[in-house]
Amino acid sequence: MTESNAVGGEVTDDVGEPEPLSFWSRAAAGGIGFTLCGAGVVAVFSTENQAGSATLILAGALFILLAIGGNPLHSLGFGDAQMRVAVQRRRRRALAGVAEVPPQEARTALDALQTVDPGIRNEISFRYASAHAYEGLIRQRFLSLFPDSAISTSQPDYDGFDFSVHRPEDRDIAVDVKYRPDGITRMLAREHVEQLLSQARGRVVPVLLVSNSGLTPSAHGRLREAQSAGVKVGFAVWRDEHDDEALLTTAQSLFE
Repeated sequence: MTESNAVGGEVTDDVGEPEPLSFWSRAAAGGIGFTLCGAGVVAVFSTENQAGSATLILAGALFILLAIGGNPLHSLGFGDAQMRVAVQRRRRRALAGVAEVPPQEARTALDALQTVDPGIRNEISFRYASAHAYEGLIRQRFLSLFPDSAISTSQPDYDGFDFSVHRPEDRDIAVDVKYRPDGITRMLAREHVEQLLSQARGRVVPVLLVSNSGLTPSAHGRLREAQSAGVKVGFAVWRDEHDDEALLTTAQSLFE
């Protein structure tokens, strides 16, 4: 389903939730942040000490983050090049809530989260939640496009795939969902297609790969070769309801 099929264990904080910064504290943090960033930018062009310039910019960005989020610094560790801010815990709580709502609501919530907090895109849990919501949307689209269908995830004949779609008269397809967090700008590589084909070969049930990302030219050519050789496999890009026609057409060709 996802670029990563599991999310690491929850990190446990051993410090209580800090109080949000006051208005004046946030204003001061913002002033310090912009001052440090400005000094760092000037230093980039006026000195040869690039490490020092980068440190100024990094420190400034940290203060700006504190000003925007209103969250006090929780811990700072330069030894292993890691900085943790209390906002990370709020991110985890927000993402935990997303998992409890329907796919469309989850997608809307995730879009809103990354709009107000772009850095959340780097969180593994955010990527997993996005992929989970995407798979849920694909399932919904199949049920909408094919009202006579049913979705199954438990049949052993479809091990290795995310789910299968059953229609009357034993017309079934197995579906593999691949979500890329950066969308169409990061195309699915050939190894994904090779893995799919290795699963599809010898199966009576056709296989459909669905992704929010396109195929590389190499992967697309490999898929065409397999189709010409008789492998029952298809591919469709689906990002939103505007791609329903492509999903419908590809799935129908496999159901026939």
